[in-house]
Amino acid sequence: MLVGPPALGAICYVRHVLPTGSVGHVAGFLWSGPFAGAVAVPGLAVNGVLLVDPAAFVALGLTLTNGVDLPSLALAVPYLPSVLGSQLDCQSFDLDLAGVFQLAGNDVTLTVVDGPSATLNMAPIAPGTFQMGSPTINNSTQPVHQVTLSVPFWMGKYEVMQAEYQSVLGSNPSYFASGPNAPLRPVEQVSWNSAVAYCQALTATEQAAGRVPAGYQYRLPTEAEWEYCCRAGTTTEWNTGTSLSTSQANFGGVIGQTTTVGSYAPNAFGLHDMHGNVREWCLDSYALYAPGPVTDPFVTGGPYRVFRGGSWHTYSTAPVCRSASRHYFTPGYADSNLGFRIVLAPVLVP
Repeated sequence: MLVGPPALGAICYVRHVLPTGSVGHVAGFLWSGPFAGAVAVPGLAVNGVLLVDPAAFVALGLTLTNGVDLPSLALAVPYLPSVLGSQLDCQSFDLDLAGVFQLAGNDVTLTVVDGPSATLNMAPIAPGTFQMGSPTINNSTQPVHQVTLSVPFWMGKYEVMQAEYQSVLGSNPSYFASGPNAPLRPVEQVSWNSAVAYCQALTATEQAAGRVPAGYQYRLPTEAEWEYCCRAGTTTEWNTGTSLSTSQANFGGVIGQTTTVGSYAPNAFGLHDMHGNVREWCLDSYALYAPGPVTDPFVTGGPYRVFRGGSWHTYSTAPVCRSASRHYFTPGYADSNLGFRIVLAPVLVP
């Protein structure tokens, strides 16, 4: 099954589910295309070059349970115009304990599509599993639980800037609209409703330009997507470690206003200002977390919407800026310390 689109500058993932009767076999994928590394398979001819997942050959004695999902296999698609429209042949195979190599009858042809425009500054985010919540503030609003995000997506490297908002919606509600480098500062005084309207308008424009993969849209991140991206692989309270200083983020009223996006170092995912500058709307309605491990969680239907992260304001202290910290308000609420960033991700309806 395809997990994520084969888009320029992104990583396409494919997951193989072993059918009944596959116990003791090893499975993998063959890719034919213009940019994979050539790997020779005796007795098999493929037009173009071939990529075989090396993990499929680690141990022929590996026992797999019927119907189990193998780890997703990844193919990096370069950001090259010549690759756009290329046809990728995705072919699963089976290698049994006797060394018999068989191709499965599920050949799928994929077409490389255009990804997000470089001007939107989107970072590709791989699927993964992480511990969401706070281990030290383990209460009813932030309990630690396992979350899996099963599909790749893109997230904005920066909070949406005033110039971008003005370009898409034709207005700028920001309190700091006349400050130095104002067009490059995050837009603020934006309600959840207005942030969603921005995403809808951007999706329509980018779809018309052919830069939105099928099944994807520009939208606000879910809470889980936001925290996963904020943590960027870390397990501490902040992605900077066990503490957060004002040299690492704009928070706590030290500067007293927003700063140009990207003024502070990015986290490991290449994302800036996840801990400060402005707080950021998420797509979800506020609710207590579901118990136990969950996959792709998303909550809708409640009267309040979630926002995450810290801000420039004096009351936004370091604890408020933690990766797991949660806040909520009505969808019409707007404030000079509240903005948003976008994702290009699977379609969700709030």
